[in-house]
Amino acid sequence: MSAVILVHGGAGLMRTLEGARLQAYRDGLAESARAGRAALEQGAGAVEAVLAAVRCMEASGVFNAGAGSCLDEEGHATLDAALMRGRDRAAGAVGACAATLHPTDVARDLMEEGRHVLLVGEGADRRARRLGLPPLPPPTVERYEAWARLSGRHITRPEDLTTTGQAEDQAEDQAEDQAEDQAEDQAEDQVAGRDPEGDTVGAVALDAQGRLAAAVSTGGLWLKARGRVGDSALPGAGCYACDDLGAAASATGVGERMIRAVTCKLACDIAQREGAAAAARRAVDDLERRFGVDSGGLIVVDRLGRIGATFNTHGMGRALARPGQAEVVVAVWPEDPFPTG
Repeated sequence: MSAVILVHGGAGLMRTLEGARLQAYRDGLAESARAGRAALEQGAGAVEAVLAAVRCMEASGVFNAGAGSCLDEEGHATLDAALMRGRDRAAGAVGACAATLHPTDVARDLMEEGRHVLLVGEGADRRARRLGLPPLPPPTVERYEAWARLSGRHITRPEDLTTTGQAEDQAEDQAEDQAEDQAEDQAEDQVAGRDPEGDTVGAVALDAQGRLAAAVSTGGLWLKARGRVGDSALPGAGCYACDDLGAAASATGVGERMIRAVTCKLACDIAQREGAAAAARRAVDDLERRFGVDSGGLIVVDRLGRIGATFNTHGMGRALARPGQAEVVVAVWPEDPFPTG
């Protein structure tokens, strides 16, 4: 058995991920893996390790999670997250949370309390405020511009649209001025349900005591319906951890597909028999067989410290670190070298 932290920064089309943006994405992945490894080296358990890794990505602003979350159809950020502890299958989750950039901390509070697994909307926000968690910062100008481009609304802030009717009229007028090829690219991004720069973030870990944990956090879909909750808030779909099965998994991609396939629970079931690499590969094969390519990907770690990371999208950010080893392996594209097994 070898303790390990494995993180992902989202799978998707990643059309604009190049140059300085790509470097920031890779650096964010490495920093996240180092944060998880530091927790393990300090004697913390798997739960603390995945939380440290995911909180790092939530705070960075680079990923579609926390401070970097995409915006819904009304121009607001609402976040989903979940955390699962393998030793007793305890879980906590939140959906459509807008009160904090660290929804995983709310998930942790729910998991430790043990009364409820999932809170959504105002209930999740109320819990976040009661915990005194840092608020979700306003979206950057760049995020507003992306939202305006995707929605066809050429405005600076969503508050500038005072009525639904005005929003619809302005969207129709501006849509007529957009180039046809740009509209097609935007439509593809929206249908696929992914931020062009990335998607859901997550982490899985095995600690020195052989305990497993998984976490996941996301801003969801660009232009999602108000109140939409995806797979990241649903243990079994967006993440799963079970010491009895000997595996933990965290997924990224088209959430509605992960929900219908219960992707992470399937991966853990497979890992019990065949190990982490086969589990990740076969879970993605299942998604592709059911729903086609560009469904997403997932990361898996098993009780022996073996890992799996598979996707059927253009790219998926992933990073691996082990206590006592200086190297952090980072990969984004299919051709990037990355260990398996």
